[in-house]
Amino acid sequence: MKPRVLQCAIEDLFALHPSFYVEPYIVAFVAVTGQYSVPPASFLVECTGVRTRWLGKARRFKLEVSWTEETIDKAERLRTTMPARSLVEFAAIAVALLLVNRVVQLGTLNVIEHGGRADYRSSVLQRVLEISGTESLADLGRRHRQKIAQALSNPFGWDAYVIVCAFCGEGHHVHFSGHRWEESPYAQA
Repeated sequence: MKPRVLQCAIEDLFALHPSFYVEPYIVAFVAVTGQYSVPPASFLVECTGVRTRWLGKARRFKLEVSWTEETIDKAERLRTTMPARSLVEFAAIAVALLLVNRVVQLGTLNVIEHGGRADYRSSVLQRVLEISGTESLADLGRRHRQKIAQALSNPFGWDAYVIVCAFCGEGHHVHFSGHRWEESPYAQA
């Protein structure tokens, strides 16, 4: 069976999240991804515990993301302005914002304050969203496990989506997972 393909431009984030100032994430995405890929960049997205109409029974799909020449110009300047680690985190947020809008529809996202154990919470579902990124494919699994534990310790007692992205020359990968809070050690109060 041929894997599903989700195609979009990173600049689509402007329309997908009109209440957010997404330009830093868009530009960071191109700054990081552009070091390894020409547009469109291809990501293998592995899903666990994510059930949606769009995915159907599939547990993986391909995300293809393009970008404009104007964004490339901004990305080159941003690379000289921001540390690589921050760029990678911002780039991962850009990927996650595409995925949650196109795959799981969390509605408007609300930022969770620092220390809240996740990055965003949904306005329409009792779900938090934790996001992270790395430039090491070997680090992807470990980082994903850490972020699951972190997100499930959220103070709301809500279920969690976790999205961890690896941007690298061996191929871009995303682990996208959904987790029930009741199954976490924090639910046993």
